[in-house]
Amino acid sequence: MAQELRRKSIHLFGLLVPIIYSFVEKPTALIIVGLLTLIALLIELLKTLLPPFRDLFFRILSPMLRSHERRGGVTGATYYFIGSFLCILIFNKNLAIVCLCFLILGDLFAALIGKQWGRTKLIAKKSLEGSLACFVVCALIALMKYHPVIALAGALAATLVELFPTGLDDNLTMPLASGLVMQLIINGWH
Repeated sequence: MAQELRRKSIHLFGLLVPIIYSFVEKPTALIIVGLLTLIALLIELLKTLLPPFRDLFFRILSPMLRSHERRGGVTGATYYFIGSFLCILIFNKNLAIVCLCFLILGDLFAALIGKQWGRTKLIAKKSLEGSLACFVVCALIALMKYHPVIALAGALAATLVELFPTGLDDNLTMPLASGLVMQLIINGWH
Protein backbone atom coordinates (compact mmCIF):
# COMPACT_ATOMS: atom_id res chain seq x y z
CA MET A 1 0.00 0.00 0.00
CA ALA A 2 2.87 2.41 0.79
CA GLN A 3 4.33 1.92 -2.70
CA GLU A 4 0.92 2.55 -4.27
CA LEU A 5 0.49 5.72 -2.20
CA ARG A 6 3.92 6.95 -3.31
CA ARG A 7 3.13 6.11 -6.92
CA LYS A 8 -0.30 7.74 -6.81
CA SER A 9 1.09 10.87 -5.16
CA ILE A 10 3.03 11.37 -8.38
CA HIS A 11 -0.35 11.41 -10.15
CA LEU A 12 -1.18 14.61 -8.32
CA PHE A 13 1.73 16.29 -10.09
CA GLY A 14 -0.13 15.40 -13.27
CA LEU A 15 -2.71 18.01 -12.26
CA LEU A 16 -0.17 20.60 -13.39
CA VAL A 17 -1.09 19.92 -17.02
CA PRO A 18 -4.81 20.75 -16.73
CA ILE A 19 -4.02 23.61 -14.33
CA ILE A 20 -1.51 25.15 -16.74
CA TYR A 21 -3.88 24.58 -19.66
CA SER A 22 -6.62 26.48 -17.84
CA PHE A 23 -4.38 29.58 -17.92
CA VAL A 24 -2.95 29.37 -21.45
CA GLU A 25 -4.31 29.05 -24.96
CA LYS A 26 -4.33 25.77 -26.88
CA PRO A 27 -1.20 26.47 -29.01
CA THR A 28 0.84 27.30 -25.90
CA ALA A 29 -0.45 24.20 -24.09
CA LEU A 30 0.44 22.05 -27.10
CA ILE A 31 3.98 23.43 -27.10
CA ILE A 32 4.45 22.90 -23.35
CA VAL A 33 2.93 19.41 -23.25
CA GLY A 34 4.55 18.54 -26.58
CA LEU A 35 7.98 19.35 -25.14
CA LEU A 36 7.24 17.30 -22.01
CA THR A 37 6.12 14.43 -24.24
CA LEU A 38 9.32 14.64 -26.29
CA ILE A 39 11.40 14.62 -23.09
CA ALA A 40 9.50 11.56 -21.83
CA LEU A 41 10.05 9.79 -25.16
CA LEU A 42 13.73 10.73 -25.11
CA ILE A 43 14.06 9.23 -21.63
CA GLU A 44 12.39 6.03 -22.88
CA LEU A 45 14.85 5.91 -25.78
CA LEU A 46 17.87 6.57 -23.56
CA LYS A 47 16.91 3.88 -21.06
CA THR A 48 16.59 1.45 -23.97
CA LEU A 49 19.86 2.35 -25.68
CA LEU A 50 22.21 3.30 -22.83
CA PRO A 51 22.68 0.77 -20.01
CA PRO A 52 24.32 3.34 -17.65
CA PHE A 53 21.34 5.67 -18.09
CA ARG A 54 18.91 2.76 -17.61
CA ASP A 55 20.72 1.71 -14.40
CA LEU A 56 20.58 5.25 -13.02
CA PHE A 57 16.90 5.61 -14.03
CA PHE A 58 15.93 2.40 -12.24
CA ARG A 59 18.09 3.12 -9.20
CA ILE A 60 16.27 6.43 -8.68
CA LEU A 61 12.72 5.55 -9.76
CA SER A 62 12.38 1.80 -9.22
CA PRO A 63 10.32 2.09 -6.00
CA MET A 64 7.62 4.00 -7.90
CA LEU A 65 7.52 1.81 -11.01
CA ARG A 66 5.17 -1.06 -11.75
CA SER A 67 6.75 -4.45 -12.45
CA HIS A 68 6.38 -4.18 -16.25
CA GLU A 69 8.03 -0.74 -16.12
CA ARG A 70 10.92 -2.20 -14.12
CA ARG A 71 11.33 -4.82 -16.84
CA GLY A 72 11.86 -2.05 -19.38
CA GLY A 73 8.29 -1.22 -20.44
CA VAL A 74 7.20 2.30 -21.25
CA THR A 75 6.36 4.21 -18.09
CA GLY A 76 2.89 5.42 -17.19
CA ALA A 77 4.28 8.98 -17.16
CA THR A 78 5.18 8.72 -20.84
CA TYR A 79 1.70 7.45 -21.66
CA TYR A 80 0.26 10.28 -19.55
CA PHE A 81 2.10 12.94 -21.56
CA ILE A 82 1.12 11.34 -24.88
CA GLY A 83 -2.51 11.13 -23.74
CA SER A 84 -2.43 14.72 -22.48
CA PHE A 85 -0.99 16.00 -25.74
CA LEU A 86 -3.61 14.15 -27.78
CA CYS A 87 -6.47 15.35 -25.55
CA ILE A 88 -5.35 18.95 -25.89
CA LEU A 89 -4.91 18.51 -29.65
CA ILE A 90 -8.26 16.78 -30.31
CA PHE A 91 -10.73 18.21 -27.80
CA ASN A 92 -11.79 21.71 -26.84
CA LYS A 93 -10.22 23.19 -23.73
CA ASN A 94 -12.99 22.33 -21.23
CA LEU A 95 -13.32 18.76 -22.45
CA ALA A 96 -9.56 18.14 -22.44
CA ILE A 97 -9.24 19.48 -18.89
CA VAL A 98 -12.17 17.38 -17.67
CA CYS A 99 -10.79 14.20 -19.28
CA LEU A 100 -7.32 14.75 -17.84
CA CYS A 101 -8.87 15.27 -14.40
CA PHE A 102 -10.79 12.00 -14.90
CA LEU A 103 -7.49 10.25 -15.39
CA ILE A 104 -5.63 11.90 -12.55
CA LEU A 105 -8.33 11.95 -9.88
CA GLY A 106 -10.58 9.09 -11.01
CA ASP A 107 -7.68 6.67 -11.35
CA LEU A 108 -6.21 7.91 -8.06
CA PHE A 109 -9.42 7.32 -6.10
CA ALA A 110 -10.05 3.98 -7.82
CA ALA A 111 -6.65 2.75 -6.66
CA LEU A 112 -6.77 4.17 -3.15
CA ILE A 113 -10.34 3.13 -2.36
CA GLY A 114 -9.92 -0.20 -4.12
CA LYS A 115 -6.74 -1.07 -2.24
CA GLN A 116 -8.07 0.06 1.14
CA TRP A 117 -11.72 -1.03 1.02
CA GLY A 118 -12.06 -3.11 -2.14
CA ARG A 119 -13.67 -6.40 -1.14
CA THR A 120 -15.77 -7.23 -4.19
CA LYS A 121 -13.30 -8.28 -6.87
CA LEU A 122 -14.35 -7.71 -10.46
CA ILE A 123 -11.46 -8.10 -12.90
CA ALA A 124 -7.89 -9.00 -11.98
CA LYS A 125 -7.13 -6.91 -8.89
CA LYS A 126 -9.83 -4.33 -9.61
CA SER A 127 -12.75 -4.02 -7.21
CA LEU A 128 -16.31 -2.80 -7.33
CA GLU A 129 -15.53 -0.30 -4.59
CA GLY A 130 -12.57 1.14 -6.53
CA SER A 131 -14.61 1.33 -9.72
CA LEU A 132 -17.48 3.08 -7.92
CA ALA A 133 -15.01 5.59 -6.48
CA CYS A 134 -13.65 6.24 -9.96
CA PHE A 135 -17.15 6.73 -11.36
CA VAL A 136 -18.28 9.08 -8.58
CA VAL A 137 -15.15 11.24 -8.78
CA CYS A 138 -15.32 11.44 -12.58
CA ALA A 139 -19.04 12.23 -12.50
CA LEU A 140 -18.51 15.02 -9.98
CA ILE A 141 -15.73 16.51 -12.11
CA ALA A 142 -17.81 16.41 -15.30
CA LEU A 143 -20.97 17.71 -13.66
CA MET A 144 -19.14 20.97 -12.98
CA LYS A 145 -18.98 21.64 -16.74
CA TYR A 146 -21.51 19.47 -18.56
CA HIS A 147 -25.13 18.33 -18.68
CA PRO A 148 -25.71 15.25 -16.49
CA VAL A 149 -26.16 12.93 -19.50
CA ILE A 150 -22.80 13.98 -20.94
CA ALA A 151 -21.13 13.93 -17.52
CA LEU A 152 -22.40 10.47 -16.55
CA ALA A 153 -21.60 8.97 -19.96
CA GLY A 154 -18.05 10.33 -19.77
CA ALA A 155 -17.63 9.11 -16.20
CA LEU A 156 -18.90 5.66 -17.17
CA ALA A 157 -16.53 5.49 -20.14
CA ALA A 158 -13.58 6.51 -17.98
CA THR A 159 -14.52 3.95 -15.33
CA LEU A 160 -14.91 1.11 -17.82
CA VAL A 161 -11.56 1.87 -19.44
CA GLU A 162 -9.94 1.98 -16.00
CA LEU A 163 -11.59 -1.34 -15.09
CA PHE A 164 -11.03 -3.43 -18.21
CA PRO A 165 -7.49 -4.21 -19.37
CA THR A 166 -7.14 -3.23 -23.03
CA GLY A 167 -3.47 -3.91 -23.60
CA LEU A 168 -2.78 -0.18 -23.66
CA ASP A 169 -1.96 1.90 -20.61
CA ASP A 170 -5.03 3.61 -19.16
CA ASN A 171 -3.03 6.85 -18.87
CA LEU A 172 -3.46 6.98 -22.64
CA THR A 173 -6.85 5.35 -23.14
CA MET A 174 -8.90 6.69 -20.22
CA PRO A 175 -8.89 10.40 -21.15
CA LEU A 176 -9.17 9.71 -24.88
CA ALA A 177 -12.06 7.24 -24.60
CA SER A 178 -14.03 9.35 -22.14
CA GLY A 179 -13.43 12.47 -24.23
CA LEU A 180 -14.55 10.70 -27.39
CA VAL A 181 -17.78 9.49 -25.74
CA MET A 182 -18.54 12.95 -24.40
CA GLN A 183 -17.69 14.63 -27.71
CA LEU A 184 -19.99 12.27 -29.62
CA ILE A 185 -22.87 13.09 -27.29
CA ILE A 186 -22.14 16.81 -27.50
CA ASN A 187 -22.05 16.60 -31.32
CA GLY A 188 -25.33 14.68 -31.35
CA TRP A 189 -27.03 17.46 -29.41
CA HIS A 190 -26.06 20.20 -31.85
